[in-house]
Amino acid sequence: MKRKLTLPVIALALTVGFSGCDLQVDNLNEPDRARALAGPDDVETLIASSYLKVWEIGHFWNNANFAFNHMSSRHTATWGNMGMNDLGREPREPLPNSAAYSPSYVFEANWGDAYGGISGASDGIRALDEGLEIGPGGERNARARTFAMASQAMLNCLLALWYDQAFIVDETVDLSGELDTVDYNAVYQYAASKLDEAEAAARATSFTLPETWINGNAWDNNQFADYLVSWKARCAANLPRTDAEAAGVNWGRVISDAENGLGELVVLGEDRSSGTPWWSGIKIFMMENNTWHRMHMDWVGLADQSGQYQDWLTFPTEQRTAREMTFGDDKRFPAVNEHGTLGEAVSPSAASYGPRHRYNATIIFRPERGTYRQSHYGDSRYDDYTLSCSRCEFGDMESMTHQEMDGYVAEAHYRMGNFGAAADVVNKTRMEAGLPPAPSNPTDAVPSNAEGECTPRKRYDVQGRCGNLRDAMWFEHFENVFNVFGGLEFWHGRRNDILPAGSALQLPIPAADLEVLQRDIYTFGGGEPSSAGNPIPPAIVPGSLEAALERATFTLERLQRNLRAEQRAANADLVVR
Repeated sequence: MKRKLTLPVIALALTVGFSGCDLQVDNLNEPDRARALAGPDDVETLIASSYLKVWEIGHFWNNANFAFNHMSSRHTATWGNMGMNDLGREPREPLPNSAAYSPSYVFEANWGDAYGGISGASDGIRALDEGLEIGPGGERNARARTFAMASQAMLNCLLALWYDQAFIVDETVDLSGELDTVDYNAVYQYAASKLDEAEAAARATSFTLPETWINGNAWDNNQFADYLVSWKARCAANLPRTDAEAAGVNWGRVISDAENGLGELVVLGEDRSSGTPWWSGIKIFMMENNTWHRMHMDWVGLADQSGQYQDWLTFPTEQRTAREMTFGDDKRFPAVNEHGTLGEAVSPSAASYGPRHRYNATIIFRPERGTYRQSHYGDSRYDDYTLSCSRCEFGDMESMTHQEMDGYVAEAHYRMGNFGAAADVVNKTRMEAGLPPAPSNPTDAVPSNAEGECTPRKRYDVQGRCGNLRDAMWFEHFENVFNVFGGLEFWHGRRNDILPAGSALQLPIPAADLEVLQRDIYTFGGGEPSSAGNPIPPAIVPGSLEAALERATFTLERLQRNLRAEQRAANADLVVR
């Protein structure tokens, strides 16, 4: 949907001060353009700071990370902070896109951060175009321009991944005229082109990044170019809103980019009391077990071997409560202790912790907000970072990993019909965790051990059947991208159609900006447009009678369920009236 906007409205709507704006508003906390671009060092600093907005969108708590992780059903909590209670509620409700909504920053932060970074990068490039020289004879111009272009590319990618539409603005845009929004596909195409341009620029000149620009990473120009190649894979793989859209991705290109990029980014965390931006809210809070985080039963239940998850599914949603489970051969989860239970005594024991996941005896979330959101299980993989000292957040912070890239490669092979190659990638982390290799035949179930245990089991399956290759691929990818970069779990869930029914598939333009633009406020989710349409139908496997029968059974059960729901609604209506 296009929106034609004049310059003064754009300046307000984007909440950034693009040059040329004729609004007479003084902000004493932000320098004006003339002061910000007063000298070469100022411009270089402005360009360097543009990447901080990429970091903030991916790691800060006041962005959409907490709330949308809830919608992936990987994470659960009932607190009102960061929209967690509202966006994690079942049945799903429309996103509360309102300027009056107290955590409206859930909708606004990514939008404002993206355009803030784009504005700084664009102003920096514009200064270079006007003849500014950074360093003697402009020796640092190429590095600055390349870094600015890269920030523009990554930030536009993030706009495309999060929002249904956005403005494309850079140093070439005439801000004295009218601007239109374009849909997320067009924003992505611009971002992909800019990533290509920035990669080519990086490879064409020799430079080394100051380690403060991406904290702790004094990359040379080719390392930085390789990092951008990995962003190409991340952007292309995560753009689709549905499984049907994902079928149109150039998965061969995704494989090439995922395998040939840098594949990893570890940033050095600092003492947040100093005002540094180099900290990760998703690692500090969104895995902290005593207050903020637990693993949703819909996720941890896929590894359950006790049958508790399947029994949990048989209850109406509002009657579900946290269960204690066992996890068989998967070494990432807590082991059963000598008493045959998973409870903690006075202090955490080795039996309560796995390398990635932990058991908690306590239930910390408010029951009146849904006992179906309670869980005994959480994550422990970032304990070294969060427990280094009180709120200091020192330590290495993952922001991109080889396992994330492997997940895209596995999915690409699967979608292209290369099931053996997909299984080879999936089995890297499965076998490291102590699980037997997943089958290369997509219709075969993952192997069971002598006790009949298998991981993963099928999601939402009361029969507890063992999953197949695609289930194993989903499980490993979901497991490996937890809290690496905000949005990865949500984007993975939506493109594979495994979000709970009614989950919003994207963010709308924030209501506060729509009001300034004098446009109608709109939203997604809860039956509104762009909502997930689950429960998940069985996968289509060409030529498989078993898959066809399974889908026919699913369709019949869904029709029967809908008829029962309509009857209940009719009966309730009669009672009320």
